[in-house]
Amino acid sequence: MRNLLFLILLLKFQIVFSQQPDPDFSEKMAFGEARSFLKSVKFTESTSYAGYDLVYQRLSLEVDPAVNYISGSVLSRVKFLKENIEEIHFDLATELIVDSIHFNRNRIDFMHQSNKISVKIPEIAAKNSLCEIEIFYHGAPPQTGFGSFIISKHQNVPVLWTLSEPYGSRDWWPCKESLTDKIDSIDLHVTCPAKYKAASNGKLISDQISGEKRTAHWKHRYPIATYLVAIAVTNYETYTEFVETPDGKEIEILNYFYPEYVETAKTKANETRGIMKFFNSRFITYPFASEKYGHAQFGWGGGMEHQTMSFMNNLNFELVAHEMAHQWFGNYITLASWHDIWLNEGFATYLTGLAFENLLDSAAWPRWKDIQLRRIVSSPGGSVYVADTANVSRLFNDRLSYSKGAYLLHMLRWEMGDERFFSGMKNYLEDPTVANGFASHDKFVKHLETAADTSFTEFFNDWYYGEGYPTYMLTHFPDPENPVKQKLRVRQTPSHESVAFFEMHLPVRVWKDGRYKDLRLFHSQQNQEFLISEERVDSIQFDPEKWLCAKADIVLPAIEVTKSEQIKIITELSGSKIRIILPEFSGTEMLRVFDLNGQAVLSVLLNGLDSRIETGTLKKGLYLVEVLTKTRNKVEKIVVN
Repeated sequence: MRNLLFLILLLKFQIVFSQQPDPDFSEKMAFGEARSFLKSVKFTESTSYAGYDLVYQRLSLEVDPAVNYISGSVLSRVKFLKENIEEIHFDLATELIVDSIHFNRNRIDFMHQSNKISVKIPEIAAKNSLCEIEIFYHGAPPQTGFGSFIISKHQNVPVLWTLSEPYGSRDWWPCKESLTDKIDSIDLHVTCPAKYKAASNGKLISDQISGEKRTAHWKHRYPIATYLVAIAVTNYETYTEFVETPDGKEIEILNYFYPEYVETAKTKANETRGIMKFFNSRFITYPFASEKYGHAQFGWGGGMEHQTMSFMNNLNFELVAHEMAHQWFGNYITLASWHDIWLNEGFATYLTGLAFENLLDSAAWPRWKDIQLRRIVSSPGGSVYVADTANVSRLFNDRLSYSKGAYLLHMLRWEMGDERFFSGMKNYLEDPTVANGFASHDKFVKHLETAADTSFTEFFNDWYYGEGYPTYMLTHFPDPENPVKQKLRVRQTPSHESVAFFEMHLPVRVWKDGRYKDLRLFHSQQNQEFLISEERVDSIQFDPEKWLCAKADIVLPAIEVTKSEQIKIITELSGSKIRIILPEFSGTEMLRVFDLNGQAVLSVLLNGLDSRIETGTLKKGLYLVEVLTKTRNKVEKIVVN
């Protein structure tokens, strides 16, 4: 019985531990995304893309997960956006062979070179007119080493999957690789050997066996970015779950898993449903609710948020939350530029944190924040904004695009308060100009500013375009005017020269007799003083709930000195500051420091009855300090160490 109890406790510990945030999660995700991006970092969108809109595409494909080969056709319904267009282009790897192209069902000439298909329009195309172009092709998709069309195995069973982010779709189907034009709707007909099943985007309309072959028809009637179109084929076992929405409807969660993992996957059903319910309630109902959400297992080390069907290595809580979050932020609203990759990865990382905060035990959320903060402050520089999108290691930098991007949202939540912050997020999702489309950083910021009724220009200049973070030094001391009261002096040191000063509300917790009071102090200048209590306090804590991306030196009580009748000059224990206490203050009082040669090395105006002057620029040694007031002067020797 004792052994049984031990095993039960061990199992519970393992389950709880597996749900805790992984300190390396963002690094793993960023590494995988970077590897994917490398295959197409030099890709440039064709300038001719602006001339037409993809209204509809139908992919009719035949594959075998045991063979690196694909054949079929892609029908594209195109709307011309300009007058007299003579030629349009599609992307397709040169390694694949184009058999023929039909324009409005008539065969036409074409060119296929340098990964581009050029189609000459055989008739005058009027603006806003429609045409259909069908490309028939076959061949072995190129194996770049980073994955677009992958043939692999699980337990010696063949498996095929695609992973096209950001510009890998051309490696397996003729498409329009674009971050400016979503396909309005698609159908995918995937034929494979009868013993396998094919997973893809949208709603499964049919899955029929005919002889030795099986064809799945997937129908998707929402706009979709090209890189989010995907297929996966192997001997999947499938099962369905349902999540009820607030209006009483149901969202289907359709799962395609390897037979060896399916029973484990089913034990995660409550977690998956819980995450979906939480995101639905916190933001807007899952954007593709009329079709499905799904998981398809694949052999890559992490996950990929293909629209309505995330490809997953496993159902780890953190991975499920991250990829599901992308359905809102990344798929439903897609970034318009890789400069703003935080709109995808920073948002998905923060939503994962929110899942830890709201769905798991009380230890998970603080641990998640600790992990992000340790990663962010491990280096002094780096902006969330990506200046060089060709720099893959910077673009998918786990510290900046993922963790710091997530913490920008967390700090905005602190600045705005929960009600206004989540209202701004919801308004962004409901904006018809970006819903099912593309969004820029500025679009998102505008919604937050509207919700908060304030400008965030300073915030984003510091935290998005600027680099680094502040380190705070806080000192609390009796008010010289009334020693019963307690004051707090705050100074910050930015970690990077790009930001001179971070204006922020600071969270400070004041303790007295075993009870605490939380304060919110707006820090707008160096050595700013705040009255924090009408009575003496026992201790203070800086940012105990970890709202800020910052470091803080130990909070030290100042040396206690009651209001003086004379000038007092005190060298603080650190040796890097001089404290001057005056009997009266008019604003003209001055401090001067002389070396032993009589040379003035420092001269400053004092800023109050109780002033602290930095001496960090002085060399170690002996100095004379002179304090000048209207009525008296004082000179003392000090040692700077």
